[in-house]
Amino acid sequence: MVNIARFRKEVSEWVGAMESASRVLVTSPGAADGDSIGAQLALRQMIFQRFPKASVWIVNDEALPVRYQFLPGAQFVHTPESFLALNEKPDFDVAIIVDGGIDRAGRVRPYFEKARTTVFIDHHVVSIEFPYSIRIVEPTASSTTELMYHLSQSSDFKTRVDSDFAQWVYLGLVFDTGFFRHSNTTPEVMELSASLLRTGFDFTRVGERGMLERSFSSLKMMSKVLNQAELRAEGKIVWSFLPQETLKQYQAVDDDREGIIDHLFLTRGIEVAVLFFELASGKTKVSFRSQGNMDVASFARSLTEHGGGHKKAAGALLDVKLTDSIQYVLDRLEKEMVTL
Repeated sequence: MVNIARFRKEVSEWVGAMESASRVLVTSPGAADGDSIGAQLALRQMIFQRFPKASVWIVNDEALPVRYQFLPGAQFVHTPESFLALNEKPDFDVAIIVDGGIDRAGRVRPYFEKARTTVFIDHHVVSIEFPYSIRIVEPTASSTTELMYHLSQSSDFKTRVDSDFAQWVYLGLVFDTGFFRHSNTTPEVMELSASLLRTGFDFTRVGERGMLERSFSSLKMMSKVLNQAELRAEGKIVWSFLPQETLKQYQAVDDDREGIIDHLFLTRGIEVAVLFFELASGKTKVSFRSQGNMDVASFARSLTEHGGGHKKAAGALLDVKLTDSIQYVLDRLEKEMVTL
């Protein structure tokens, strides 16, 4: 159960910093997923209602994926290019990063580090060390949006929960619980979801567009990735890979990889699913899903400091080529599973 009371000191310090802030940065690592974009938009609304004189900017290293551009407030999500094009200066009094650490914020990191007060709000257990001014990390929360909701309803914010705010929180809930299938789906999550639905937003649209909808070209691409899947460790590991060449072949974008790992994960008899994805930079992103005893968050962190997530769902960013990462990661994973 999320216990906001234990962060009374941190929230008080955060609010104190906000009272004298005129410019606030909100960001998250890399390309936004359903939880991070929901948390960012909800946080922007929290600040806007509580501190109406503050100028709040959402700036992420990568553009908002198409699947989330239907969300109310999506027009307020910037990249460094679109932010600077407005003749804005990257100077902020308070900088807040949600749903992941500053190590993966890319080009936004210098903006963040220059701020007088830096705030980290997350629910992941594993994160890289950084001297944030304020840390609010609650591993019992199913998602960052669940944590954000409880912060929003504290006496320090008292945010009005309208249909827009409700769908931002709901998107994060369904994203990080896998439509309420994962083990982080608690009775409190279901009760919160029910209260959000009472605001009247179109939850079917949020779930389908934010989680399931994909272009026809990406559907064909997913078919190829699934077709080349293989098994390891006597059928306990299923894995596949997605090179940039395949993205170009199907005129797909990075975000089109979303959901592929879940199809691998639902293979009968497996314990861990792995998807290797080649980034345009030449680095490799690896996604993990576990339905056994394997703690993939700890495993991902053992591969690199740029790894972590949840015990059953995690990822890692490797500074090596796709072809070099596959054998290395799978060999390490298989040896790790033998010891369980």
